[in-house]
Amino acid sequence: MARFNFIKIVVRDIEAMERFYTKGLGFAVQDRIDAEGFSEVMLAQKEGAFTLVLYHHTDKRAIDAGNNWGPLGFIVRDCAASHADLIAMGAHEVRAPGAFGAMSVSFVSDPEGHEIELLQLPATS
Repeated sequence: MARFNFIKIVVRDIEAMERFYTKGLGFAVQDRIDAEGFSEVMLAQKEGAFTLVLYHHTDKRAIDAGNNWGPLGFIVRDCAASHADLIAMGAHEVRAPGAFGAMSVSFVSDPEGHEIELLQLPATS
């Protein structure tokens, strides 16, 4: 049996992306690896069940964002406010907040182009 544990994204500027994910989406650094040819920063959220790993090639190779992956998904309390906060931190708007049934959803890309989906669930009584 396998248990999902982490997702790894390749980044150009590991320090800038660490700031974006810690300040913008509430991650905390759990660990770091600096090895020959690469660096990694492991990020987790207090209530999260997985780790987001920022992976950086230290050999300066070119990085191209492909289109064969989906967005990183985050549940937020206020979709519009979270969307605006991330834009202010350097994210780029992909799709403005809007209704999706009883939910609100928006999409941004982080400063390096990784797509992020923000989903606000309907209020429960």
